[in-house]
Amino acid sequence: MTMTSREWEVATLVAKGLSNKEIARHLNAREGTVKIHLHNIYEKLAIKNRTVLALMTQRVIESGSSEDRKGGAALAEAVAAA
Repeated sequence: MTMTSREWEVATLVAKGLSNKEIARHLNAREGTVKIHLHNIYEKLAIKNRTVLALMTQRVIESGSSEDRKGGAALAEAVAAA
């Protein structure tokens, strides 16, 4: 299952170490919206927490596959392969 470009953006901000509140400010959104995005990401990728999300996202970024939706698709593939 692929991630939306917004979900990928949230994942990259998590990988940078931002809190939900900081991500919300960065995206000009509410903290509750960020939590919903995170919940959807966890469900789509079948992962349990933001630490796993941050590590997997960082791997994708370092591999050079981090352009918006392509990054989200690459993240989904990386998690499936793990």
